[in-house]
Amino acid sequence: MQATQVPPAAPQRPAPPNAANAAGDGAAVVRRHLDGVWRFLRCLGASRDVADDLTQEAFAVAWQKGKQHLPPPALAAFLRRAARYSWLEHRRGERRAEAALSALALQAWEDEGLDDGSELADAARVCVQQLRGRAAKAVQLAYGQSEGRDGIAMALGMQPNGVKTLLARTRAWLEQCIRRQLS
Repeated sequence: MQATQVPPAAPQRPAPPNAANAAGDGAAVVRRHLDGVWRFLRCLGASRDVADDLTQEAFAVAWQKGKQHLPPPALAAFLRRAARYSWLEHRRGERRAEAALSALALQAWEDEGLDDGSELADAARVCVQQLRGRAAKAVQLAYGQSEGRDGIAMALGMQPNGVKTLLARTRAWLEQCIRRQLS
């Protein structure tokens, strides 16, 4: 009988330095960045349900592109970019009004000290509690209940363009208030 030769096994490549126990590390990576990405999406104006979906999508993009092994600050920045792109695509798909992207929010998320957004969220909470009258009601309807301009206008007895102006002024005031809280 002839002995059949078994081909040599393919050499195994060493795992990347940060890839030890990839399944366990993946869960740790998600735990580390989940709240920050979700809060970032909420800051951009996503409802809770949409933020949940888009957060998952941002992590899926990171894994598809092999970015899960980046150092934490670089991965956090990548996840925010992926989440923002998904948010803009979501908004575009619904033909909704232009996303309200606050320069303060984008800048704050780039700072190293706000990786999970807890400081920003606390400052925003304090400032929102200071709102009164139509501004408070408009913010609650727009961001708390995801109501559109027409619905807010009807609830407040205003024209839709008046709601747009009210929300723009309120966001500007909130930005200043948040800056004061963070400094």
